[in-house]
Amino acid sequence: MKRHMISGISILALAGAIALPVHAQEGQEAEAPARLNTVTVTAQAREQSLSDVPISVGVVDGEIIADQNLQRLEDIQYAVPNFTLTETGISTNIFIRGIGSGINQGFEQSVGMYVDGVHYGRAQQTRTPLFDLERIEVLRGPQSILFGKNSIAGALSITTAKPTRTFEGSLMASYEFDADEIVTEGYVSGPLSDRVRGRLALRYRDAEGYDINLSTGNKNPQREDISARGTIEVDLTDNLLARAKAEVSDFDVYGRSREVFNSDPIAAGPFAGLTYGQVLVNVFGQDSSALNEVRDGKRSGTGEFSENELETYTVDFEWTPGEFELQSKTAYSAFKYDEYCDCDGSGADIFGAGIQEDYDQFSQEIRLISPIYDHFDYLLGAYYQTSSHEYGDQIIVPDNSVLVPAVNARSPGAGNLVAGTEAARSAKVDADVLSAFGQFTWRFMDPLSLQVGARVTKESKDGERTMVILSDDGDALPTAQLGAPLVFANLLGITSENLSGLGPTGAFFVNSLGQAKVSGSREETQFSPDVKLIWDLGADDLLYASWAKGFKSGGFDFRANNRSVYPTMADSFEFEDEQAINWEVGGKFGLGGSAELNVAAFFTQYDDLQVSIFDGILGFNVGNAGEAEVKGLELDGRWAATDNLTLSGSLALTDFEFTDYRNGQCYFGQQPDVDYDGNGVPELCDYTGKSNQLVSDVQGTLGADYVRDIFGNYELEAGADVFFTSGYDASQTYDPDGRVDGYELVNLRLALSPRSGAWQVALMGKNVFDETPLQYTSAVPLSGSTFGANVDHGRFLQGRQIAIQARVNF
Repeated sequence: MKRHMISGISILALAGAIALPVHAQEGQEAEAPARLNTVTVTAQAREQSLSDVPISVGVVDGEIIADQNLQRLEDIQYAVPNFTLTETGISTNIFIRGIGSGINQGFEQSVGMYVDGVHYGRAQQTRTPLFDLERIEVLRGPQSILFGKNSIAGALSITTAKPTRTFEGSLMASYEFDADEIVTEGYVSGPLSDRVRGRLALRYRDAEGYDINLSTGNKNPQREDISARGTIEVDLTDNLLARAKAEVSDFDVYGRSREVFNSDPIAAGPFAGLTYGQVLVNVFGQDSSALNEVRDGKRSGTGEFSENELETYTVDFEWTPGEFELQSKTAYSAFKYDEYCDCDGSGADIFGAGIQEDYDQFSQEIRLISPIYDHFDYLLGAYYQTSSHEYGDQIIVPDNSVLVPAVNARSPGAGNLVAGTEAARSAKVDADVLSAFGQFTWRFMDPLSLQVGARVTKESKDGERTMVILSDDGDALPTAQLGAPLVFANLLGITSENLSGLGPTGAFFVNSLGQAKVSGSREETQFSPDVKLIWDLGADDLLYASWAKGFKSGGFDFRANNRSVYPTMADSFEFEDEQAINWEVGGKFGLGGSAELNVAAFFTQYDDLQVSIFDGILGFNVGNAGEAEVKGLELDGRWAATDNLTLSGSLALTDFEFTDYRNGQCYFGQQPDVDYDGNGVPELCDYTGKSNQLVSDVQGTLGADYVRDIFGNYELEAGADVFFTSGYDASQTYDPDGRVDGYELVNLRLALSPRSGAWQVALMGKNVFDETPLQYTSAVPLSGSTFGANVDHGRFLQGRQIAIQARVNF
């Protein structure tokens, strides 16, 4: 905490140093106080000032996103406390107030993501590039009414820029030196006729990476993004607007930013005294890069890529008969990716993983919005969504894998059976959602209002999953390797369809691990209420108290290799709904237009939390973790200290506790203490009383933005901001090696432009003190289960970044 205080004092001192010359040049004459710009949000379906919205909302303006060259949602977390997003080896973790969905492509997301009101339900869609936006709103707490698709932890509402009634355009280019990164983006917007307006935005990014890959000699991760968005607005009549939008993005990554950072000497067995890397190099003759087992910005791995494609098409109608507004939104979106992970994390030839996901979604929403009458207003709506979700992955053992001689040493000939084979998994879920919702505000007594909302949701899902052992080219196993499924079952705990044809031994493993082919159906109806009491204090001040109930639908596990501790594979395959009840009190306060303060205190109870934990071998097991409680305090504010200087800050205090979590996966070397399946042998660990992964007790930001005239017709802009956080667990299993101490990130920006705004050049420094904290970690697959080694690999934040940026506006 001392370091956090130093950061706060430093930035306030900087602000004061800037402010003093301003007052000096203005002299002693009294002047009207500076005023803040109004922040507009659509968190309640209407355009409102942030100070009028009884919700805890963090807002990042599109101009800030462009000026600070923020690339993806992952960058936004350092501007909004209590929002965390980080990539893992095979997925993306997204948390608000400590609640997220974990690693499993079968999960719905606890944090709902909406782009112009269209739900993006897959975790990897959050990697979509950001460009030409009006704003991003981070809504904290269950958003069950207006963002009702499983947004149990909160919602990300992203609003893209719309066509303008006058012609305008912009072209921006930037270059970042550390990753050799070039970004170019631009837009043109304006009228095409008296009743038609259009906007076209384009973006391209190319980056060489910032970590050294010892296996290839290249930098990682290399990135290439190409995105385009076109929007057309037509005034069909004086009160009927039609808007059509098409957006396509390809965002590809080659190589990864994950490295081995810890490897303890093996305690027992034939490799006792050696580290994992020494076993791979000295015993099995692997590349010497495997000996690099310390954190130094260097990693190993070959052939890795992630190629992503996203397309979205929407047609909106906005009809305003009289004072009412009737909205219709029809949307189709498709997302798919193909990637390969050298997931053993060592640079040695052990195994690889191919992963594919293909998701198609059609939705239709209708909303009726009433005028704001003296004593009441309301909103009514209906929503339909249908989706098809296909998933596949392959655990690949190449011919030259270390596993071949390692298994042969234990059981002669068994290693040869799995050489050049793969365990190919496929899964599919078809889902339909139908819901009706409404929100009614009754101003029953000046200055009090009661806002009541509810959503009724009916959702049905049909899911299936199977695993088959094949040759690594995707063909059926040759006759000489028909016994390979027995080795996969015995060594890696992988069940497969092949086992049923392999006699008594195959039947034994089916009984032990579960039947590979499994299917299920779910149909459920949920009721989600929301009640708010709002006290309008006048001017820009209000107080509110709210109670809300949210849910996230259950589903089917895409990634388990066996039935784990469940009695049958069907029990393992299906997981239940997640439930939340949230109490919140807060206030929005303005001080004469020159300052504002927003505060919220909350308490949330979660039941049947859906969790996914790495099993220490090659699988991720899904279950419901019982109960958790989260309470905390959130503050944010701005102050226009002068016409030239604006100060801002935010703070989040969070206390997360699992009140019932007895089915946690133990980390390597931890003694299990829970006999979950009742067979008399403990196999899991009790994490009751612990916080969640990636949850910090304290997070906050401080910022100063200064603008002044120089040389008569030019403006100089200077900005500084600090993000600070207390410590957290980067490991899902609370491995002590994954504990991260608190840190601060400091960004600086200096820009010059003419007062006309025709152009701007800027110099930016991100993370100027070169902090590289651990963001996610897990045990290296197979290191413990096969070799008895305690080895960790993880993803670290990119260090110092210096960039130049130029923009032309026309």
